[in-house]
Amino acid sequence: MDLGWFAAMMSQSRTRAGLYLAAVFIAGSAFGFSMSQFYSQPVAEAGLDVAAAYRRDLLRSLDERLDLSDEQLGEVIVIFDEINDRFREVRDAMEPEFEAIRSERADRVMGLLTAEQKVKYQLTLDERQRAREEKAGAHSEQNK
Repeated sequence: MDLGWFAAMMSQSRTRAGLYLAAVFIAGSAFGFSMSQFYSQPVAEAGLDVAAAYRRDLLRSLDERLDLSDEQLGEVIVIFDEINDRFREVRDAMEPEFEAIRSERADRVMGLLTAEQKVKYQLTLDERQRAREEKAGAHSEQNK
């Protein structure tokens, strides 16, 4: 009895099954990747900034590693809050100096540019200032 036709049909079935398996794997990988991107939106988009996420993760890590009591964890949170307030005070106190340095840099660069370049550079400076203000606004909202 010649079983050549049977072997050929089995070979085709294996090839077809392999192709289906590869297609399912690729589709699953693409779906998994897209869902991971969807669920792992940047922390800032979730309403938290990077500093808040860092603080949360640090507190969680300390709690797990040190097996803090509820009272200890509460005190650590108070310490973090107090230190955060001090950081904010220092940042706020330094901002006028930073602004003076930024202004000096802008003036010196402007002195090198053509009229057309100055217009473009001013637009760039304005965009950066808006970004700083937005970041500061988001930071102050988060720390209220």
